[in-house]
Amino acid sequence: MASKRRYQALAFAVALISWATVSLSQTLGATQSDIVVIDPNRLFAETLFGKRITEELEAEGKSLSEENRRIEDELKAEEKSITEVRKTMSPEEFRDLAESFDLKVQGIRRERLAKLRVLDEKRGNALQSFLSTAQGVLATLMRERGATVLLDLRGVILNDGAIDITDAAVTKIDEAIGAGEGAAVITPQDGPEAPQPQD
Repeated sequence: MASKRRYQALAFAVALISWATVSLSQTLGATQSDIVVIDPNRLFAETLFGKRITEELEAEGKSLSEENRRIEDELKAEEKSITEVRKTMSPEEFRDLAESFDLKVQGIRRERLAKLRVLDEKRGNALQSFLSTAQGVLATLMRERGATVLLDLRGVILNDGAIDITDAAVTKIDEAIGAGEGAAVITPQDGPEAPQPQD
């Protein structure tokens, strides 16, 4: 009989602990898990900060394209002018002028390619720079969920969706960083310290 009472008491205690765990999770409004996942591409696409970075890069790319077209038009006009004055010059004078123009074109081409490479590097580093700036917010969100590991959803084969904190992360990053005014698109190795979320 005593053994039966002890078993009933143990069963009640287990049930109480289970109820308390569920109640705590409901109170916190989120599933508690040692491991949580995020979708970095969604964070970048849906947060105000990620959108600002994308808009800046698109604007820079558009400006570079417009500048390239303007320079190309100027070079075409100059080439046409050189061709028109050819008949008024000696072969030696024309050759010197043509070689000078060719050197100018080559220099401009190198400059344009260098600017394009810089823009491509910014695009390639944009996501990592974004995550570097947002890492303080993500760390806070991990602590709130009781998590010790944050994984990239793109590397997870299966999950039940309960550990995906992407939606919550979008909200938290928008609240803490907003559009990230003053935070430049930078390379990962030169990244700033992540801002701490506001209370």
